[in-house]
Amino acid sequence: MSKISLSDLGFIKNCIFEAIVSTYNIKNLPNAAPMGIKTNDMRKLIIKPYITSQTYRNLLSQKCAVINITSDPLIYYKTALKNIDDCDVISDWFEKADQVNAPKLKNADAYIEVRVTKIENKKDRAKVLFDVVDIIPVKITPKAYCRANFAVIESIIHVTRIKVFLKNRRKIEELTNLVKYYDTLVKRVAPHSIYSKIMEENLKRIEDWKANKRIN
Repeated sequence: MSKISLSDLGFIKNCIFEAIVSTYNIKNLPNAAPMGIKTNDMRKLIIKPYITSQTYRNLLSQKCAVINITSDPLIYYKTALKNIDDCDVISDWFEKADQVNAPKLKNADAYIEVRVTKIENKKDRAKVLFDVVDIIPVKITPKAYCRANFAVIESIIHVTRIKVFLKNRRKIEELTNLVKYYDTLVKRVAPHSIYSKIMEENLKRIEDWKANKRIN
C-alpha cells in the first residue's frame, strides 16, 4: 500500500469531501458518479448513495470501488448528468484499477482504491463503509484558481439534488436559487467560457424538468 495517507490528500475527520466514485456493474461496464465522501477515523471512508442508484447496485455486486479525486468541473458535469442527457462519459476516460475490480478515471488527480466492509440501508439511502486498499497520487502541474471552478461544481451538486426533489416545491425553489446565484458569479468571473456554458445548460435542464413536472 502507498505511504500516502488520507490527510495527505486533504481529508480531515467528520467533513464531507466531494469526489467521483467509479464502479463496475455485473457486466464489468464502468459507471462513475460524484458523491460526498467522509471519514470519521482517518482509516475508513463512508458514502451514502441512494438505493436506486447504479453506484449502490454496483457496490452490492462488486464490493469495491475507486474514489477519484479531482477538481475539474467538466468531469463532475459529465459524470453527474450522464444519464440525463446525451453527455455520456466515454469509455476512453476509464482504465482498470490496480488492486480492486473497479474502473478509475484517467484524468483524476489521485485515486483511492477501496473495498466494501459494511452496507447499511436507511430508508432511501444506504451507508457504505470502505477499507482503503491503496492511495495513488498523480503528479500534476499546479493550476491557477478560478472561482468559477468551485461555483460550477457546487451548482452541479444542487442540480442532481433537484432531480431527486422534483415533488418538493420549497426545496426546488431553494436549490434553483442557489444555482442562479452561482450562475451570476460564473458570468462575472468567466463569461463566454466552458464554465458559463455548463451553467446555461444546468439552468435550461432545471426549467425543462419543472415544465415536465408542471412545477411553477
